[in-house]
Amino acid sequence: MIRRSFSAAAAMLGALLFFPLPHLHSQPKGESIVLSILKGPSGIAAGWLVSSPPILDSAKIEFLYAGSADLVVAKLLSGEIDAGVLPVNVAAKLHSSGVPLKVAAVVGNGMVKLLSSDSSISSLGKLRGASIHVAGQKATPDYLFRYLMAKEGMEAGKDYTPRYNLAYPEAAAQLAAKKLPYAVLPEPFATQALLLNPSLFSPIDLTALWKRHTGLESYPMSVFFAMPRLYEKHPAAFLAIGKAYAASVAKTNEDPKETGLLIESLDLGMKAAIAQKAIPNSAYVFENGSEAKRSLETLLGLFLSFDPQSVGGKLPDDSFYSLLAR
Repeated sequence: MIRRSFSAAAAMLGALLFFPLPHLHSQPKGESIVLSILKGPSGIAAGWLVSSPPILDSAKIEFLYAGSADLVVAKLLSGEIDAGVLPVNVAAKLHSSGVPLKVAAVVGNGMVKLLSSDSSISSLGKLRGASIHVAGQKATPDYLFRYLMAKEGMEAGKDYTPRYNLAYPEAAAQLAAKKLPYAVLPEPFATQALLLNPSLFSPIDLTALWKRHTGLESYPMSVFFAMPRLYEKHPAAFLAIGKAYAASVAKTNEDPKETGLLIESLDLGMKAAIAQKAIPNSAYVFENGSEAKRSLETLLGLFLSFDPQSVGGKLPDDSFYSLLAR
């Protein structure tokens, strides 16, 4: 394991929230490489990787199941994680703080939806004066929605009121119960709301609006990162893990039903029925970090414009991006 503390980076990132010791799954072979798996939406596409990890000559693979990105950051800074998944801006902030991680791949693209039962909403401009629950203050759903609303000439707090007082599952439940008129939710919580109330729908395609304004097909939401101990000391293992992760993503998209059952059996934070329905509505991908540089920089530019400290005050340099050999 890497044992460097990265204390300066920890100070810049502030206080972290700790959780109970996570479960470790491993192969009984050789030196350990630890991969963190986020329970919940980000962990869905890694299920097949967890169930059938690649056999490596130089090391064994262990999986650390994390309940939040905060726990991943804490374990990363203490040298206990060699690779894993994080939100784009969190990975960028760590890199700007001096943590030598590289983005190996984008593993989750745009999956944020505006949901309502109001059939009069035909454009974002129709939301002027509305109160809208936005899941994830200062996260991708928030800044994406603020950006798209600004393109319609509307400013948060002035022309509409964003609300952030509910966690994702609660927002989905209250929207389904018609206690909220509008909500901006990522998958699988959007699908959860739709399952609870079939009268809900997505009146505006936010990804289509993103494409219209940026020329990009989608926006990245989560990335698979690696630390030097993996990409420098074990380059063959780095390649093998990348290929196995890509295969896991492909199988997830090809077989949502079996993936849902697998995710529930692995206790990765999602019931099979919800995962099965959400997978086709999500955007699980495996796009090499260097090849996704433009889309990553475009999204990080939003964070930089709204809250510079959310990405460490600057866009990451070229050392942030890694190209996995094919």
